Amino acid sequence: MKVSRTVAAEHRRVMLEQSGRLLRRHGIEGVSIAGVARAAGLTHGAFYGHFASKTALVAEAAKTSLFLSARRWHALTKWRRSEGEEGLAALIAYYLREAHRDIPEIGCTLASLGPEMSRAEPALAEALQKGTAALLMVLAGEIGMLHPGLAAAARQGRALAVLSAMTGGLVLARALAGDGAASRAALESAAVVARAAADIVSPFG
Repeated sequence: MKVSRTVAAEHRRVMLEQSGRLLRRHGIEGVSIAGVARAAGLTHGAFYGHFASKTALVAEAAKTSLFLSARRWHALTKWRRSEGEEGLAALIAYYLREAHRDIPEIGCTLASLGPEMSRAEPALAEALQKGTAALLMVLAGEIGMLHPGLAAAARQGRALAVLSAMTGGLVLARALAGDGAASRAALESAAVVARAAADIVSPFG
């Protein structure tokens, strides 16, 4: 029986949402088409009505997740500014928290899947690049608010440094999760470096 466009769009949305969650938790090799369909409450055959292959699904799920993260980052910084806080500092603190370290399925696709996707097929690397560009755009915008006179190239350079500290710190904290003190120190140190890169505070000072 043919489903309506509205129902089909909802099926696609749920598949992208569930596949993103599973991919961040288990990695690309740890997720199957059958597993995604099951998590979405759909049949295996329904999957192919939306995606030609697992690679196509992973590419779209990752890009969609990163675009959603960019929108959430923008909303978070805007809200925190309305509460009298510095938006970018609040975002860095939110990102580099223990809950984010411990529950990857609700977190950042770049930190969870970046290395795996960058080594994979060109379609995945391209999706990763586009999604990452959306995150950098938010960070560059926040840095522009902090430093209105800064040239675009300089804003982009600082955004790259901030994102590197954030994602690198999260990856390292997860790698050190067996040593609670070291893992927490990795998050805290990464936050200091990220704030310094944005010139919110001085490094380690």
